[in-house]
Amino acid sequence: MNPTGSVQTDRMVTVNTGNTIIDNVWLWRADHDVNGSVYDSRNYVATGLQVNGDNVYGYGLAVEHTLGNMLEWFGNNGHTYFF
Repeated sequence: MNPTGSVQTDRMVTVNTGNTIIDNVWLWRADHDVNGSVYDSRNYVATGLQVNGDNVYGYGLAVEHTLGNMLEWFGNNGHTYFF
């Protein structure tokens, strides 16, 4: 068991604004306890990054260990460099 308990969220980060730059972001769900045991249902996160805005640029994006989609991109004219 984690001594601090368990938390959950639908998304780690949501970008709703257009003409936005995301730079050097590492989104990571803690999927193990302090002893290294893995618990898939603890610290539930469905999606790491959701982009709803248009013209969003992402440089150095990393998303790990979500239990749903790592990335959901609904905006138009967006670009990623090093995902």
